[in-house]
Amino acid sequence: MFFYISFLRPPPASVPVAGKVTLVPQVANDLRTEYLPGAQDIYYSWHSGTSQTRGVKLTTWRQDTMYREMNVPLPQAAKDRSHWRLILSPSPQEATINLLDVAQLGQTPFPMLSVPIRIGKGGEDKKQEQIERVYALGTGRIKITEQTSFDLDKKIWDSGIGLSSWLASRKRDGLLPPSLGDALFSTSPRRILELGAGTGIVAITIGALRSADSEAEPPECPAEILTTDLDSAMEILRHNIAANSPLFKAQHCSPVARVLDWDSELPAFTQEGFDAIVMADITYNTASFPSLVKTLAGLIERCRKPPVILLGYKQRDEGERTLWPMLKDVGVELTKLDEVLGAGGSPVEIWMSNSP
Repeated sequence: MFFYISFLRPPPASVPVAGKVTLVPQVANDLRTEYLPGAQDIYYSWHSGTSQTRGVKLTTWRQDTMYREMNVPLPQAAKDRSHWRLILSPSPQEATINLLDVAQLGQTPFPMLSVPIRIGKGGEDKKQEQIERVYALGTGRIKITEQTSFDLDKKIWDSGIGLSSWLASRKRDGLLPPSLGDALFSTSPRRILELGAGTGIVAITIGALRSADSEAEPPECPAEILTTDLDSAMEILRHNIAANSPLFKAQHCSPVARVLDWDSELPAFTQEGFDAIVMADITYNTASFPSLVKTLAGLIERCRKPPVILLGYKQRDEGERTLWPMLKDVGVELTKLDEVLGAGGSPVEIWMSNSP
């Protein structure tokens, strides 16, 4: 599992020039249901878009003082009507999450950035509703915005990060299973579908990795990466795709967000089938399993050949394991490839369908 630095009480959207930013930090798991055991130093710094201040220790976070309010002084360079982002991190230098170091991923809590705080009068009573995390990918940086609310489809989950890191590191090292590498990163035309995308990190990672190879990819052989979820997730999903557009050298490397409801008929854009179906953290609601399995079976029927199915999974309840025999009943058998360990506890498991 991974731990995340986030806000228990977010900072204000605006603060006077002579004021301070008041907040309550927390260090917890992805669903904010388990808190980091022990102590964790938290550092703060400020980013203006063009410059960043040095990291300064804010506090040593512990569960027994987790509700304590903190005051963060504004940077000396803050001027009226300027905008600054507050960075909270586990070390003075660390502000990004390195997806290419899968072995060390999550050994320390993940850092975060606030959205820009306006310096000046007005808006002090309005709390921020979003944060951002930045993921280093070698070819660039992925920026993923999350809600500070408890909306499950608007937060980063462990399996999305774990699967993205596993794909990035294994592709770099040439260690992907051949059928998976061909389905996701071939220079031939490919159609890739993500189910239950949430904030979109997996599809964005795949698009960025394909884009790194785009000079070798013939323009007449484009990929199509469709990342899907319920309508409620579309706003933040499309925002994250747009925010990462500089990573996509070719337009066909950019994911496209579409609504796909497992309880509804398959939409027309699935008619041509897919070479790969990717999923991460789609098992938390066991009541949805019949709909998920029906959706997968319908998608497979539309494919010219069995698609490669890739699953990032973190166990939260033993009952989630009932999905595997349900999938087997519709001809989908998954093999466990690897684990991403993180900080201990339940790892992110990487599963893939058996080759036909």
